[in-house]
Amino acid sequence: MLDRADDTRWIVRAAPDAPAEAVVEAFGSGFRLESWALDADERETLGVHTSPDQAETAWWRHLDRDRGQRTETGDADTARRLGEA
Repeated sequence: MLDRADDTRWIVRAAPDAPAEAVVEAFGSGFRLESWALDADERETLGVHTSPDQAETAWWRHLDRDRGQRTETGDADTARRLGEA
């Protein structure tokens, strides 16, 4: 879920009472997705997306890939549609 922190920042959480997992911030004409950490130096930038909702989806896909629940596709068109290209 996306929890709006202010006009330019959203927090990605698994549930309303769950801890923050990622941060989405307005960035230029897009929305930057970063893993959440107390120390800004420890945050990992994971891309810039066209909406906060797409950035949230990218976060969950990132976690799925890390858990081995998704495999890389060999088809460039499929990879582009899934945001992997």
